[in-house]
Amino acid sequence: MDIHLIWGEAAMLDLPKIAQLAREAEAAARRLGTQDMAEARIACAAAVRAMREGLDDEEARWTAQHESEHALEGRPCRVLVVDDSPFAARALSHVFERNGFEVRTATTISEVLDLCATFGPSILVTDVQMPCLDVSELCDRFREATQGQRTGIVLVSARSDVELQDCLHATGADDFVPKCAGTNAVVNRVLALSKDISS
Repeated sequence: MDIHLIWGEAAMLDLPKIAQLAREAEAAARRLGTQDMAEARIACAAAVRAMREGLDDEEARWTAQHESEHALEGRPCRVLVVDDSPFAARALSHVFERNGFEVRTATTISEVLDLCATFGPSILVTDVQMPCLDVSELCDRFREATQGQRTGIVLVSARSDVELQDCLHATGADDFVPKCAGTNAVVNRVLALSKDISS
């Protein structure tokens, strides 16, 4: 797994210490380059190991929590999470499920279109930086596939607020959340958007 992706995913999962470790490992790997690949690999492996341990802690914390402060009223909102990293998509979908949402994940536009037909999502939550998937095309195709329904789109990325604001206008999305804001911020934005859609 790319060490930069580990940093973004750790930040999204509210694991600041692991995100910092991943950033340090990435910097170390770049410094070492081909001079000492063994050390670079050790640094990257340490970041992955620490992130796995942090995820176990996060899982235990969420399991112990019986009621969510973001509980939804009435019929659960259907959310479609799109990310070219299946790990990141699953991690975010678990957080949504624990907050009362119905969730599906996708990694390609064809999967998104299939789920629009079979699952009927109200809100699309998508990563912005996906080498194999153009986010503008994704948003356009989602709007076309859900035409006639009240839907929303939330962008999530490690980019700066300014870059995300530009992307928001370019894609016609409804809102954005920087990954560094964490999963609670994503849930809060989607919860607010779902209330707007249902009102």
